Amino acid sequence: MKERIIQVTMEEIMQRGVKFSIRDIASHLGISTKTIYQYFESKEQIIGHIVDQSIKEMREAERKLIDDRSLTIQQKVMKALVVLPHGFVFHDIRTLHELKQRYPKQWREVDEYVNHGWENIRQLVKEGTTEGVFRPFDLELFIQVYIGALYHMMDYHVANRIELSLEKTLAQMVEFLMLGINKSEDGKKLEKPTGGGRG
Repeated sequence: MKERIIQVTMEEIMQRGVKFSIRDIASHLGISTKTIYQYFESKEQIIGHIVDQSIKEMREAERKLIDDRSLTIQQKVMKALVVLPHGFVFHDIRTLHELKQRYPKQWREVDEYVNHGWENIRQLVKEGTTEGVFRPFDLELFIQVYIGALYHMMDYHVANRIELSLEKTLAQMVEFLMLGINKSEDGKKLEKPTGGGRG
C-alpha cells in the first residue's frame, strides 16, 4: 500500500503540481485518509520521500555515467548535467517553483543537491581538462552560472513564460554552457544531450 500511495502521489504531482490533498490521494485509491496516515504522517512526508528517492536515483545515474566506457568525457559531462531520474515528477519548472514556495524543508534537500552534488562533475571535468578535451576554465564559476541560470528559470514570472519541460530546458542550457568550455577546433557541432536533467 505504501508504494501505491507514492505512485498515486507522483501522478498527482505530474498532473497538478503540489496542489493536492491527502483526501485527493485517498479518493483516487478508494481508501480512507486514516489508511494513508498509517504509512505517512503528512503530505509533507510523502513529498519528502519522493524528493529523497529522486535524488538517490540521480546520484546512481551519475555513477553509471562515469563508469560507461562507451561515452566520451564530453558526453559524460553533458549527460551528467541533465540527468533526471526515470519518471521524475518535478519535470515542470513551475512545479519546482511551487515546491520551493510551499515546502521549504523538502526544497532544502533539492537545493543541497543542486549546490553541493558536484563531485562527479568535478572529477570528469578535471579528467577532460587534463586530456585536452576542455580548455582550462574556472569550474566554480561554471557551477555558479549553471545554478544561477536554473534558479532564475524557476522564478515565477520566468517559469510561466518558458514552454519547455525541465528536461528540455536543461538540455538547451547545458548546450550553451558546453559551447563555452569545449576545446573543439574542427568546428563540429556539439552533440545534444539526451535524457533528463539535474533538478
